[in-house]
Amino acid sequence: MNAMIKMYVIHVVIFIAIFFIARYIISQYVVDPTFWTTVIPVACGWLLAPKPHVEEHQSGKQYGLRIVFSNKIIKL
Repeated sequence: MNAMIKMYVIHVVIFIAIFFIARYIISQYVVDPTFWTTVIPVACGWLLAPKPHVEEHQSGKQYGLRIVFSNKIIKL
């Protein structure tokens, strides 16, 4: 699998997992589905999911994921 595709697949899978976990937690406290029961899990997923990161090197592009709470880049 191409490193770029692998990077985006991992990003999307983690985003969806965080979204569903946050959605489940909010659905335990809020009975009626509202606008906020969708917006808050999307915001949590967007903030907590690792962001795709591409570095240019002489040997080519280096792909990785960067976590919002750390400057460390997880290289693929």
